[in-house]
Amino acid sequence: MKTLTLIKRRHERISSDYGVDCRSAGRTFRAVLSDVSVGGCMIEMPSRRLSMMDRVSLKVDNGIRMSGIVMWDADKYAGIRFDECLHEAVVNFLGFSTKNLLPGRIGPSDRFGRPLPRLRERNRPTAFVI
Repeated sequence: MKTLTLIKRRHERISSDYGVDCRSAGRTFRAVLSDVSVGGCMIEMPSRRLSMMDRVSLKVDNGIRMSGIVMWDADKYAGIRFDECLHEAVVNFLGFSTKNLLPGRIGPSDRFGRPLPRLRERNRPTAFVI
């Protein structure tokens, strides 16, 4: 039986959905930035492409570049610790936002481009007047 060791993160992670170009050991592939923090990130790859202790360079679609080392890998996911911490403004910029929607999308979608369902009127929060 495999035992999981939980590691307490030093920095809060923010969900993201940006595409990234990854380069490691002379290989290049595309991935999705699943979450990001000041000190690291998690990426989702089409298949297992990285292993623990691999050096990796990332280039986000908007031109932001990061590099680091793979601290853990599990199937098509990898956790990367950055060589240099990102500025908090960069982390917030890379966080999920309706501004990052695919062209032509009118509403929010998941990272695979599927539209999220609309909330029914009765489930929407109501404003309270004081």
